[in-house]
Amino acid sequence: MTRHTAHTGDGLRTTPSRNMSCPCGSGQKYKLCCGAAGARPKSAPAPGLQVDLRSPGVFPDDAFTEAGRLSRSADLLRRELDAAHGGATKARLAEQSAGAVARDPKAARAHRQRGLELLHSGQIAESLTVLRKAVLSDPQDPDAHHALGSALLHDWQFAEAVSSLSRAVTLKPDFALAYRDLGNALDRQGSDVEATEAFQHALALSPKLPELSRRVGELYEIRGYHEQAATWFRREAAAAPNTTSGRLCLAKALSLERNVAAAEALLRKAIVLDPANGEIHSVLADMLVGEGHIEEGADHYERSLRLDPKLFGSLLGLVRTRKLTAADQAMLARIRAALAQDRLHDVERMMLHFTLGKALDDLRDYAGAMHHFDAANEIRDRPCKLDRAQLASSVDRLIRWFTPEQFARLAAYGTADETPLLIVGMPRSGTTLVEQIISSHPAITAGDELPFWVSHGVAWEDSDGAALTQDTARSAAAAYLALLRRIGPSAVRVTDKLPFNFRWLGLIHTALPAARIIHCRRHPVDTCLSIYSTPFKAKLGFVGNKANLAFYYQQYARLMDHWRAVLPADRFIEVEYERLIADRETETRRLIAFTGLDWDPACLQPERNARTVRTASAWQARQPVYTTSVERWRHYKPWLGELRELLAD
Repeated sequence: MTRHTAHTGDGLRTTPSRNMSCPCGSGQKYKLCCGAAGARPKSAPAPGLQVDLRSPGVFPDDAFTEAGRLSRSADLLRRELDAAHGGATKARLAEQSAGAVARDPKAARAHRQRGLELLHSGQIAESLTVLRKAVLSDPQDPDAHHALGSALLHDWQFAEAVSSLSRAVTLKPDFALAYRDLGNALDRQGSDVEATEAFQHALALSPKLPELSRRVGELYEIRGYHEQAATWFRREAAAAPNTTSGRLCLAKALSLERNVAAAEALLRKAIVLDPANGEIHSVLADMLVGEGHIEEGADHYERSLRLDPKLFGSLLGLVRTRKLTAADQAMLARIRAALAQDRLHDVERMMLHFTLGKALDDLRDYAGAMHHFDAANEIRDRPCKLDRAQLASSVDRLIRWFTPEQFARLAAYGTADETPLLIVGMPRSGTTLVEQIISSHPAITAGDELPFWVSHGVAWEDSDGAALTQDTARSAAAAYLALLRRIGPSAVRVTDKLPFNFRWLGLIHTALPAARIIHCRRHPVDTCLSIYSTPFKAKLGFVGNKANLAFYYQQYARLMDHWRAVLPADRFIEVEYERLIADRETETRRLIAFTGLDWDPACLQPERNARTVRTASAWQARQPVYTTSVERWRHYKPWLGELRELLAD
């Protein structure tokens, strides 16, 4: 039987602890199912790290912004499932099967029963052979397609599993277990949006399916929808209140609701109740590091690894808690030993390559570091299809649409409110540092990365602009301001530092003309090199290929040139990372003046800011401002590849 993986707080898959429910959906504990001794797949296809190219921010459309209800209609999902297997509807499947082979339901049932027996005994290859006979015997039997899909899922043949399981739910629309397993297969491919949809359909049909609400919460969290994620975590916690999984879910909900003290207390209680569980320590470590308690967080990462060495997310977290030195050869050996194992899923392997690359970068072995960054990105990029023509066309449309004349025509659409402070730019351009600096001001609350405008922007673009009316603009502004007010009830300003909001600045300025926008800039190659060497929670379709990364940066720069020309100077400011590092006080005073607030000296000590940091910059945010990241690209000059195109910029 194959070994399945769970997802860490970083959105990266690692092997679950032995007493967790098995991710394959069998309902058994992992140690009795896919984690049984000797389990190993014959192959491990790379999961699809897919991206909706309509949305370079890689967040879903507005249909996924309400937790507790199905994200889209059943008809829409049916069309998506039909597309997964060539557009075959239930009627078409019947027509095809009638002409292909005479139905033999009795033989199909016998083959299905025998195939499942083989599957449960760990004889996957034999099981697949028999279950394929079951499908051939009766192509209209949803149970046969479900059984085959489950076996393919166990064999890590995820694309084939999606095809079989989508047939099962097409033939039997109320098939809860098939929807669950379809969600698992899509999840393992990295198709987060589609997996969320399938899981929610399964839960609508069978609300008591174990730990499924937890996975829905994790998928919402990965995509940045924290309120929705908290709702699903609470649903799971209510269903299993006296279990480790239930306590973990409640702690995650509390943390996302910004009640970190209660979350931390609950995790410490969970450790006492289940001292052999490494995942609790890993989740607590993530929380502690995000709160700035770096050393204690590192200690809990170590504890989690002692209890479960397969928690590779903890190994990555541990390496991120400090800069390694020449005295850390034991740590290097530890990472190399983990990477040398022959039973790694590709996502585990990718994570370990990023971990070792970071360690070697600390030790100034830049050739070795780039070797591992390249290996990690080769895995990350396999399923990604960046449509360059579509991206360039989208930028062209935004430039054509949002002109000074258009802003003047739409002036009546706006809501005058100065609460929002948007921080935009490319990822790894200094957005976290800028938010850390300005949210040190007592009148400013950090909102972190909010995917609000991505969903509205995609809906507007899909309508070719028709969705932008006075009513929709004011409705969006009201909903956004309500969100900011929930985050900072008494704050004068609330930040939103989703970098990809740079795409939607025209829409944002139309709806909220008084909102202030801070654009973070950094050397193009330093920016892209940092992106290339960072494992992100969200799945970004342009980051794993140097040529695509350079192209994406060029399109971003082209769009920012436009916004710089058309947005009012009192609503739009730019801060250069290198200048901020070199003359911190001058640049910080300029930033605070731009917010319209009085100066506060706390802004010169951002490392003391007690806010929670949820990004990959959690450790850096707790350090005094340092210069070592400036012109980092020079260390990697021989291996820049297509990123060299950006040197002229």
